[in-house]
Amino acid sequence: MKVKWAVVLALLLVGTAFFLSDRIAEDPEYLQEQAAGSGAIVAEVFLSAGHTEPALDCIELFAMADPDNPDLLWVKGDALSSLGRYEEAVACYDIVLMKDPKNPEMLVGKADALSMAGELDEALVICEQALASEPETMAALDKAGYLNLRLGRYLEAADYYDTITEARPGDAAAWIRRGDAFLYISIKQEEQLKETYRSLGTPGAAARASFPNIDPYMEAMDCYNQAIALDPKTAPFLAARLVARSEITVNTCEDILENLGK
Repeated sequence: MKVKWAVVLALLLVGTAFFLSDRIAEDPEYLQEQAAGSGAIVAEVFLSAGHTEPALDCIELFAMADPDNPDLLWVKGDALSSLGRYEEAVACYDIVLMKDPKNPEMLVGKADALSMAGELDEALVICEQALASEPETMAALDKAGYLNLRLGRYLEAADYYDTITEARPGDAAAWIRRGDAFLYISIKQEEQLKETYRSLGTPGAAARASFPNIDPYMEAMDCYNQAIALDPKTAPFLAARLVARSEITVNTCEDILENLGK
C-alpha cells in the first residue's frame, strides 16, 4: 500500500516541476512553495478518503520543501486530530498562528482539537477569537454553538445557530441544534418548576409558583419541523427525541405531586 502512495507522490512531484519549470528557473524558492501547496492538496484528498497515515506520509515528504507551509500544517493538524493526537495537532495550528494570529481556519482547527481533548472552555475562547476576526465564519459559528450546548449555555447556543440558519436556511443540522438548545431550555425550566412546587404550602410559595413558559418548547418544535422539511430522514430520531422529552414532563409532574409541600 505504501509503495502505491509513494508512486503517486513521485508522479506529483515530477508533474509539478514540469509545469512550473519556467517560473522555477526565475525563482527556485517558488518550487518549494508550490510543491508544498500541491502536497497539502493530495494529503487532504487522502484524509478525506479516510487514509490518515498516507496523508501524514505525504505531509512529511512535502514538508521537506517548506516545513512551515500553512496549508500543510493545517492538514497535518486535522490528520493528527483524527488520530487522537490533539496536543500535536494544536502545536501545528500554533505554528501558523504565531505568524497569522487571526487566521480563522487555524483558529477553528485548534478549537476542534481542544474540544476533542475535553478543553471545552478554552476551545470556546479560540472560537470567539476566530469570530472576532471574521464574524461570518460558518465553521466558527457552528463550533461555538456546539460548545455552548456542551457547556449548558443554551441561550448562547441558540443565538449562534440563529445566525447560521439566517445565513444558511437550508442547513438541516443547524436547525436541529437550534432546536436542541431550546429543548434544553424547556427542560431546565421544568427543573426549576419542580423545585418551586416542592415548597408549595410554605409562606410566600403561592406567589412564587407559576407554570413555565412554553415558548422554548414550541420554538424547538418549529426548528425540528424545519429540519424535517429539509431532510425527511431526520423525522424518526427527532420524533424519538420528542417522545423522550414528553417522558421528562410526565416524570416532572409525578415528582411535583409526590413532593408537594415536603
